[in-house]
Amino acid sequence: MLEKIEKVVAGISVSVMAVLVFINVVARYIFNNSLAFSDEISTYLFVLMSFMGTAVAARRGAHLGLSIVTDKVSPKTKMYINICTYIISAVFCILIVIFGVQMVISQYTLGQETAAMQWPEWIYGSFVPIGAAFSAAAFLQSIPKIISDYKEQEERS
Repeated sequence: MLEKIEKVVAGISVSVMAVLVFINVVARYIFNNSLAFSDEISTYLFVLMSFMGTAVAARRGAHLGLSIVTDKVSPKTKMYINICTYIISAVFCILIVIFGVQMVISQYTLGQETAAMQWPEWIYGSFVPIGAAFSAAAFLQSIPKIISDYKEQEERS
């Protein structure tokens, strides 16, 4: 369920960003006037899309890494390294959630507004803790798969 949400949100974010950037380029070159809100929305959607993309990549085991170390160790050691990496990544995302919530509360309390559209900043700021929560969940939910993949590999050997 979470994986579908992550993919849909990431896809919608990329699509909206592409349309907004295209419209802004056309407006700049044809009308000599850019749309300020397009840069603002694109930036916030990029943050959301980045976190959702992180979650999707975590579930697929597609994160970039230096395999120079893990290629030279036993499968069991590789499993432990991957588990540690995913735990550290999840903890990092949880910290982003905690500090992101504090940021959103601060934005709400101070009544901050976005520069171009004058919308409440906390709406877009909430993309940070929400996206990080999805990423943390993806990292944590992927750990059992890492273990089961190792066990399957052991059985085949």
